[in-house]
Amino acid sequence: MTTSRPAGAGTLGIGDDGTFRIQFDRTLRHPLPKVWAALTDPSKLSVWMPGCRIDPYVGGTAIYDFGDEGQATGQVLAIRAASEADPSAELKHSWHWEGLPESIVVWRLEPVGESTRLQLIHREVVRDPAAEFAVGWHVILDTLDRYVDRRPWDDVWDDYEALADHYQQAT
Repeated sequence: MTTSRPAGAGTLGIGDDGTFRIQFDRTLRHPLPKVWAALTDPSKLSVWMPGCRIDPYVGGTAIYDFGDEGQATGQVLAIRAASEADPSAELKHSWHWEGLPESIVVWRLEPVGESTRLQLIHREVVRDPAAEFAVGWHVILDTLDRYVDRRPWDDVWDDYEALADHYQQAT
């Protein structure tokens, strides 16, 4: 049984809109443009998250292909790059996993000095698979952090059991 909270752990619960959600709030030690490019540039995204594709325009396709584990598909619903008027950025897409109702994933990036605050919210999630999805998002965010930091990420799944235990207890 896990006794301590894993570094970078997200939360699961009912959000302000009354729906069940998974939420992460992390600070990456890199400027927002670098993190945004890793998320929205298909040539960069395919390096740190093979099998994933997000077409960076409204109406574009979002695909998370996890091989034998399954595939989530969706459509980009909103995308807003940072600007002088608003230095934050946001990407929102639908998420459809076979056999489950559609849900929404929101990536919010906000500059914090030379770093980036990244919030990931997966809302309107069915409670039953939420713990498994939370483990996946946790590992995806760990991989993104290491990618922008130019560190290897081949061991990000090594703590799977501890993460799974943590998120199962959190539901």
